[in-house]
Amino acid sequence: MATQPPPPYTKFLAPRYWPTWLELGALFVVAWLPLRWRLAVGSALGQLTYAFGRERRYITEVNIGLCFPELDKPSQQALVKRSFIENGRGFIETTTSWLRPPQHFRDLLIISGAEHMEVALAQRRGVLLLGAHFSTLNFAANILSLAFPFGTTYRPHGNPLFDAFMLRGRLRHCNGVFDRYDIRGAFRHLKQGKILWYAPDQDYGPEQSVYSLFFGRPAATITATMRFAEQNKSPVVMIRHHRLPHNNKYVLEFTPVTPPFPTGDTLADATRINQMLEANIRMDPAQYLWMHKRFKTQVYGKPQSPYIFIRTRKRKLNASLYEKLITNATPLPDTERLQLASGLQLWHFAGVPSRWRAHPLSRLDDISKRLRAAQVLTVTVDNLFLLPFLTKCAATCHIPRGEALTTADASTLPPARAAQFLARIHELGLHFTQLSADNLLLHNNRLALLNPLVLEQAKHLPAGPRLRDLNTLMEILAYNAAQQAQCQQEYLRHCPASVAAGLLPAPRPQKASA
Repeated sequence: MATQPPPPYTKFLAPRYWPTWLELGALFVVAWLPLRWRLAVGSALGQLTYAFGRERRYITEVNIGLCFPELDKPSQQALVKRSFIENGRGFIETTTSWLRPPQHFRDLLIISGAEHMEVALAQRRGVLLLGAHFSTLNFAANILSLAFPFGTTYRPHGNPLFDAFMLRGRLRHCNGVFDRYDIRGAFRHLKQGKILWYAPDQDYGPEQSVYSLFFGRPAATITATMRFAEQNKSPVVMIRHHRLPHNNKYVLEFTPVTPPFPTGDTLADATRINQMLEANIRMDPAQYLWMHKRFKTQVYGKPQSPYIFIRTRKRKLNASLYEKLITNATPLPDTERLQLASGLQLWHFAGVPSRWRAHPLSRLDDISKRLRAAQVLTVTVDNLFLLPFLTKCAATCHIPRGEALTTADASTLPPARAAQFLARIHELGLHFTQLSADNLLLHNNRLALLNPLVLEQAKHLPAGPRLRDLNTLMEILAYNAAQQAQCQQEYLRHCPASVAAGLLPAPRPQKASA
């Protein structure tokens, strides 16, 4: 019935689990409050998470900015806050449904399209029930189990005690609970003619995924949906579930995915499912789980991820793990760098920091993120490593594509592109301590900076460093007088602070064409 039965609670009596026991005790008390009070507690929890969950708030802001570009910034921010409130309510609803009998909430449920489930079940090939991660997911699902018993896949929680509590709650209502990697168990469930609830709207990495549009953006979309449906020729039904704000009831709507599905065209099938999920989400966007990094996996890896300011993973390696990391690595001319078999480079730095923020490795991570946010191509730090046995630190880095200017034909680079590259750096208050051709890459008429540690921060960047960087860049690119004039004018257009600094006269307004 489950991939693994939940362990007994007696395994979690150690002091490190006491805070979790206190949390579960508080949730038990809240679960027995009246509905209006439970929703109020959930709203307060959501607002606290919004206030203090900095990284979750950032992810949500990025997602909503990408998916709803038609909204202005205040409207996007309002939707972000509403999303936290709705998900706070959803968390309280979820734990309530795991602690109390579902029959108690039967009258809160409104089911639409149940006939589609009846028709699908009559085929005796099992039913693949597809839904999105709405805040009402577990509460609505547990009540639905009274009418249509189903199995589901799940992702284990990082806290072992809470995971045991969560698994027990799901087993009370489901006739099958499978770890998301237990594909065989889920297949067997379908072959037995049962319902399998599956949510294909999260990013599980590039393996077994296709890049299909979701809210107009490429998103790694799991192909297991099509494999589940194909394995037993199971009919597929889409489910939508929302909380109705005017009466606090919950609506569940079934919509069949009309055959043929799957068609054999994996990308087209994934796009079709994403479009149906998107239509359901748009009915009440605030009730969707926007805190998930839906667009994390991209074709060219982490450099394309929109979640730039997510905390970079930091790990401590011993000698054996380090040797495994550098297996088949190739030394680069710079003795402190290795080319890894994965395609990343490993950059070493002397010293193990007592204060992490003061270390050059931390500065590399910080500056590279700021540059990428300003649309300056540079390295992307993938992971940070502490290597105490070598008295060193290291970082795995994605290197921007391009050819070094020492060998590339720089004459193809338009002056406007060069000016824009430098202006974006200067607008961040950064300037070069050393600007050289071997640290600049050229790709598709765009400049990229290989090592951003040659940049220095200035609180108020004066005219001197600006002018020096501009002249040096034009010299590296071997611009003639006409190109220099165009580069200067474009630089000022993109970096108006330079006019105030007295670097160059303001660009002349262009004459209107007749």
